[in-house]
Amino acid sequence: MTKRTKVTLVAGTAALALAGIGGGVAFASSGTPAVAPAAAVTTSAPSPAPARHARHWANRVEHGEFTVRTKQGDSVVDVQRGQVTAVSATSVTVRSGDGFTTTYTVAGTSKVRAQQKSSTIGAVHDGDHVVVLATRSGGKDTVRRMNDRH
Repeated sequence: MTKRTKVTLVAGTAALALAGIGGGVAFASSGTPAVAPAAAVTTSAPSPAPARHARHWANRVEHGEFTVRTKQGDSVVDVQRGQVTAVSATSVTVRSGDGFTTTYTVAGTSKVRAQQKSSTIGAVHDGDHVVVLATRSGGKDTVRRMNDRH
């Protein structure tokens, strides 16, 4: 996912949520999240202020979940920012600043980035600061993408 896509995704979702309309995200056929229309919004001119606010807001997220519409139906997506407290070849446990802790399954389809490069779960260590995007299925959260910020 390019930086521009990430910024657009976060800005669009945050702008809709802040407007009281709610945000929607859909997984495109490539598996990359893209902003989906949640409702019709009429505006006279685009404003750069929501994008600046969205970046500030996104940097404060600790954890949460949202539901996205996919071609296969609705999917629950979890997001968490925190510190790794345990890691193995098949799982990672993350604790957010507010104490919320979750263990995620790491699968062959999980994408891991460390030091801004594509990597593997082996590059993630206890104490590292990460951002996790996981999909929930059958009560199990599986890492879709994880960014290790050390």
